[in-house]
Amino acid sequence: MASLTLDDLAGKFQSETFKATLRGTFTKALSFFGSGFMTEAPDEVVDPNQTGTFGNLPQWNTDTSDPDQITTSSTTPINKLSAYKDRFSWMELEKGWGAQELVNTVAGRGNDMIEEIAVHIGEYWAYALQKRAINILKGNFATALASSHSTGNTYSGDTISNAGVLAAKYKLGDWHRMLSLILMHSKVHGDAVTNNLITFPAGPVGNNTFVTGNPGQILGLMPYADDDLTATAGVYSTFLGGRGSMVYKLRNRPGSAMTNRNVVKTGGIYLELTRDAKQAGGTDEIITRVSCMVHTPGVAWADAAPENPTLAQLATGSNWSKVAPDKLIRVAELKTE
Repeated sequence: MASLTLDDLAGKFQSETFKATLRGTFTKALSFFGSGFMTEAPDEVVDPNQTGTFGNLPQWNTDTSDPDQITTSSTTPINKLSAYKDRFSWMELEKGWGAQELVNTVAGRGNDMIEEIAVHIGEYWAYALQKRAINILKGNFATALASSHSTGNTYSGDTISNAGVLAAKYKLGDWHRMLSLILMHSKVHGDAVTNNLITFPAGPVGNNTFVTGNPGQILGLMPYADDDLTATAGVYSTFLGGRGSMVYKLRNRPGSAMTNRNVVKTGGIYLELTRDAKQAGGTDEIITRVSCMVHTPGVAWADAAPENPTLAQLATGSNWSKVAPDKLIRVAELKTE
């Protein structure tokens, strides 16, 4: 195979076909959170041009005070809305590959190698964001949400049951109606099937699945299985949520006009083509970078927590603090075996 050169890729990286493939793969590979559990924060909420190492989601406390009575002698009081700080940390990440290696191992031969590279890069970064989301949930529930939003050890020695799911749902009280999804490991999902928790319009698992294609629900929750939700000491965490229970954002990164020809941004991912002339007789390289945030609204990254956190730091309970009323944090945890 002829060597892949920067000229082979530079124009194609700028093409709309390549950008559409990369954006589409990124969204599709996020199907676990594409269920609606994790959504992109609107630009009006998180500015993609924001700078700095930390940011805040705009949040306001609910005013539950009684309205003022109007009388012939009254003067209208002017009340102030109070805000609370919902802090998050930006993460600066990068990954590089040898261009020829990427073609040989991922794309192979043929005219579609550029599309295959786009697919590989999109799937890689989608998975990277998903890992961070899961570690953030671990950190959130380690301390800040451990008692208010988790069933704790109550069902941790049992397989998933209706009682356990109901207990987790009602952690949000009368706002349990805001929970529409349940994310679990495939082992837990298998237990749910075995225990007849998954129901259909015509009843438990049966021919209705094959007739309608309806995957069934668990007490009104649409189930999604993902084996990244691994067990800790034999205990699985299953998460209940709704659309937008978590948010993410990819922001713009500063670039250099000197390298503009071989740098392109697509779907929030920056790709740079470069060449190491001294390595192995000359090596073409593809470097990708993102500046991203992933966050559970209502659970703030602590003031003393580090910037640009690692996966381990995201999963550390002491780095998170609950700042919103319980019902506004639309996620719950069920622990089972």
